[in-house]
Amino acid sequence: MLKKLLKKNKHFYKLLLDSREVLRILYNKKTRSRFLWNLRKGDTRLTLNYPLDKDSIVFDVGAYKGEFSSKLLDKFDCNIYLFEPLNEYFQILNQKFGSKKNVKIFNYGLLDETLSFFISNIGAGSSLFFREEESKKTKVKIKSIVEFLEEHSITSIDLLYINIEGSEYKLLDSLIREDKIRSIKHLQVQFHNYIDNAVEKRKKIRKELCKTHTCKFNFPFIWERWDLKTD
Repeated sequence: MLKKLLKKNKHFYKLLLDSREVLRILYNKKTRSRFLWNLRKGDTRLTLNYPLDKDSIVFDVGAYKGEFSSKLLDKFDCNIYLFEPLNEYFQILNQKFGSKKNVKIFNYGLLDETLSFFISNIGAGSSLFFREEESKKTKVKIKSIVEFLEEHSITSIDLLYINIEGSEYKLLDSLIREDKIRSIKHLQVQFHNYIDNAVEKRKKIRKELCKTHTCKFNFPFIWERWDLKTD
């Protein structure tokens, strides 16, 4: 009843909705991070502010439909490795980038080991972890990032871009444990907070990253950037 009355007064209802969003920014860290990220125009400025050129190597892990890589190609025309385990999005990537010689597309994800796994298939939010909103499970292939680097004789990555819905913790743990993190010149990662002990896991990884990298921007559980120390 109250909701119907409020909706009749559209201006007051909008004011309440706007007030709720303001309050969420104040008490919710992720909402606050997203607000500040958008305020800084993160998707168009911060994300593309890397010292890349045509010889640079970029890993887009969790490439989805390739929006980020499209922006990189337009600006830098660099060499990009796309990793997408879900076949429907792998096909989209092939249609979009298949003719480009400086783009390599792989129909598997990167993690700490090589195996097959069932993934929660919910579009951009697809995850190896259980999601309440999941629609179906799809079997996908996962490749050890350490094995991949060795097989392809890659000793340095100019930008490692990670958005893999909760699996970033295992992937970064593997790079740190195997001392491959030093081969990453620039890292941009989105940590996710819906998995168990996410705050503690992120804190632990950040502590390790501080030994080799410098944090250039930090929007908790939205995006953060780490650059390899040069001294």
